[in-house]
Amino acid sequence: MTEEKIEDVITEIDSPEKEDQSIKEPEVKLPDEITNEDITLMEDLHKEFLGFIENKSDISPDKGIKAVIPSGIDLLDTILGGGFPIGALSIIVGQPGSGKSMLAFQALGAGQKKYKGTLLGGVLDSEEATTGSRLYNLGVRYPRLTPYNNITVEKVFQYLEGVCLFKAQKKITDIPSMIIWDSIANTMSLKELETTDPNTVIGYKARLLSLLIPKYVAKCAQNNICLIAVNQLRDDVQIGNFANVKELKFLSQGKTMPGGNVLKYNAFHLLETKVGIALNSDKHGFDGVEVKVKCVKNKLFPPNIDIILVGSFVNGFSNFWTNYKMLVDNKRLQSGAWNYLISYPDKKFRTKDAENLYNNDEEFKTEFDASVKETLQKEYVEKYTTS
Repeated sequence: MTEEKIEDVITEIDSPEKEDQSIKEPEVKLPDEITNEDITLMEDLHKEFLGFIENKSDISPDKGIKAVIPSGIDLLDTILGGGFPIGALSIIVGQPGSGKSMLAFQALGAGQKKYKGTLLGGVLDSEEATTGSRLYNLGVRYPRLTPYNNITVEKVFQYLEGVCLFKAQKKITDIPSMIIWDSIANTMSLKELETTDPNTVIGYKARLLSLLIPKYVAKCAQNNICLIAVNQLRDDVQIGNFANVKELKFLSQGKTMPGGNVLKYNAFHLLETKVGIALNSDKHGFDGVEVKVKCVKNKLFPPNIDIILVGSFVNGFSNFWTNYKMLVDNKRLQSGAWNYLISYPDKKFRTKDAENLYNNDEEFKTEFDASVKETLQKEYVEKYTTS
């Protein structure tokens, strides 16, 4: 806020109209005594207050419900509150092999599909473990993208700055963008790369992130950028007076994530992934894995709701098989030697034939989708929310 604006506010507040300025004791009413007229008066006063504040300062209110980019997986999108928020930082953490990167890349592919080629996307791969072909298999096709390698912390934020500048010049700040940073833990700063004495840079990256993350989270909000960062879980070392404060206690016991507390404070969503059981082609028709996911921090839906995602090692997490698992767990689908929907018992099938049946039998597909919709509504939306 400029000095002139501050002076304007002070002058306005210090120079009220010349009326009786004695403080009047407000009438206190119990909740059941508040009338519609009281509510209207309160809302009018609040609107007048907001207009005054916004006119005299650079403060502006939140725009309302966050727009989101769905992941394409019905169950995950439900517990995310619709998907990954545009204009915010989401973090996916977990142990190696738990599907963190795969989930982030699939979200980018789903975003491209939703926005039909208008979504600006990018992949910053400090781990140098992803190829353009792998991204294509996970749905990143509109357009095909090649990951950027040889990434430093400084380059990540230079890239974000470049996205902001490009969108401003093209006057397309309203069009959403999605950037995947994989991963925070593996991305070193330029100073860390160049040093010959590791002791001189202890804590440097955390301090650097503490300065850059809040600044660029704000820029993401201003430019409609969905930033998804992948991070790792590491052992939480407790040494006497240097023991960490116990934030985010719903992470796996004895685990924390590197990068400093600024990441925990600025994350809009914080997801944790854990490897479950392996799946084989004899039963499911593909080799894959079940992964347990929960939002330790969630600003769109209640946190700490465990769900199971079912994925193929080749094509990523499957919306169909995740829904199938959800229906079995919630007793909407009977599983055994022969399976059937509780709402449609006449159609029996083996597990490995389920997806093929879904794709080729329109009546079964209709019943299956209806069961999914009803289960999501009853077991998640109504169970965990009040509206």
